[in-house]
Amino acid sequence: MNQIPPPPSLEKVKERAAKMEEINQRWDALIAIADYMIAELEADISKQKVPRYKLEKAMELLNIQPQKMEESRGGF
Repeated sequence: MNQIPPPPSLEKVKERAAKMEEINQRWDALIAIADYMIAELEADISKQKVPRYKLEKAMELLNIQPQKMEESRGGF
């Protein structure tokens, strides 16, 4: 028969929980930085004429109104 290992001590559980909390905070920080960088890139792209033209043509092809796009994404 398989022996069931004893449950970890309360101290060990608290250590693991603290480690997981630290990892989660680091991931949250990385995600916030990535979101900021994506927003900056999107703003730069929207200022360029060629990507803006391509976007407008794509939206026209798909019958998407620019206002709808701006409302759903927070601006373009």
